[in-house]
Amino acid sequence: MQPQTDNSLSKPLTIFLWLVILCLVLGLLSFLRPVLVWALNVSSPFFVGLIIAYIFNPLVRFIERRMQVSRTIGVLLTYGLILGLLALFVIMLMPILVAQLRLGIGNILERIPVVIALISERLHMQIAPEDIERLRNALEGRLSWEALANQVAPWLRSILNEIASTVTSVTQTVAAIVTYSLGVAAFLVLVLMITFYCLIDFGRIASIVGKVVPPAYRERFFSVWSSIDEALGGFLRGQLIVCVIIGILYSIALMALGMKQYALLIGFAAGFGNLIPYVGPVIGAIPTILWIVFGNAYDTSTSKILGIGIVLGVSVAIQTLDGFFLQPRIVGKSAGLHPLVVLAALIIGAQFGLGGLILAVPVAIVIRVLVRELWWTPLLARRAQESEQEKDGNPKKEK
Repeated sequence: MQPQTDNSLSKPLTIFLWLVILCLVLGLLSFLRPVLVWALNVSSPFFVGLIIAYIFNPLVRFIERRMQVSRTIGVLLTYGLILGLLALFVIMLMPILVAQLRLGIGNILERIPVVIALISERLHMQIAPEDIERLRNALEGRLSWEALANQVAPWLRSILNEIASTVTSVTQTVAAIVTYSLGVAAFLVLVLMITFYCLIDFGRIASIVGKVVPPAYRERFFSVWSSIDEALGGFLRGQLIVCVIIGILYSIALMALGMKQYALLIGFAAGFGNLIPYVGPVIGAIPTILWIVFGNAYDTSTSKILGIGIVLGVSVAIQTLDGFFLQPRIVGKSAGLHPLVVLAALIIGAQFGLGGLILAVPVAIVIRVLVRELWWTPLLARRAQESEQEKDGNPKKEK
């Protein structure tokens, strides 16, 4: 029999080996980081289009079989359905969201002088009330910046002169915004085109891969492929449903807290921010806390502290509901990753820009499935077989 010391050393040596491999992989990624960032930025439209096509492929397949139409007609009908839903969203919700956003910006500008006065009072900065009133008039558009610069206290003139000097760069800023907007529009058009062609060719992928893979490995390959499809598809499609549910829950909770104007905007921002794990609660909590601190809904310090506590409790409760109920039931256990693995994937993906963040969790899911199917499950099967052989080779002694 194998000595006990070998068994006692095998597990630490295995852990050490995996740590060495992880360090080598991280070192290689760090060395190749500029090339990978460039490659991800260039290929991000293809990845986004492929992910969208992957999400809506079951809908295309359902329309194709249900209505007995060709693949192209099914894709066109799916596009029509999606664009119709987006148009309905724009018609019904976008005016509300825009109104809430404009109201929020107006309230922020209105509260700036109040906050400055509060800070002046607490820190004994001795800012004259006349200067604060001029700042309020400037924010409301009743006073020009040039006139304000000639009238305010000397300690503020240098700052306003610097602001006036930066006005000359407004045209450059506008040009940059226009360029960025055109880039985003081109990105969206490219994504739509890539998604269309991916949806058209999705039905041919299996047959093409089946011809490329040798017959001896074909069954095993498609078994692993099916596991990846189940895990990745469950994550992507389920995550969208979870984001909508979280957005609704946040909106309802904020309305219950007394936030009537911004509940829908912040709620759905938090919901879809949950596409990046653990970011949604932060997006929902921070503006709500600022609204409580600087708003008029909670007029005393005690009520503000209580409101902040309720917001934090609501965020924790919704995140707990997401982790223990929505994710297992809707996204599926097969796509589940340990929270530490998700955080590690996001940290590594963030090093490679937006493309890395988009691909971080899906790549982690694929790696998890490959490790489970190609290493962990066969290892357990071998261990079970060895255990059975040991039992057969060492029968119990008869009494």
